[in-house]
Amino acid sequence: MDRSKALKVIEDEQLRHYNWFHSQPVRPNEVLIEKLEEQWCVSAADERACIVETSCVYFNNEEDALDRFIRLLRLEKTLEERKHGTNDL
Repeated sequence: MDRSKALKVIEDEQLRHYNWFHSQPVRPNEVLIEKLEEQWCVSAADERACIVETSCVYFNNEEDALDRFIRLLRLEKTLEERKHGTNDL
């Protein structure tokens, strides 16, 4: 997956609670993607907006990092829907 496809998925599926390459300060309970030197990192922030070190997964290419990022955003959306009873599962 490339950046333009990832952004289209985010828009089309109305995914929320994410931080796209540090486009804003880290917020509570969001999924982050960032480039750190020659690697990409996908991680999550806790309820205090602190990046959970054990959640950090590193990739040698952006495509794999974006795939994981989107999977985590979809999971977060599913969990949020179940919490609020808006999912038909």
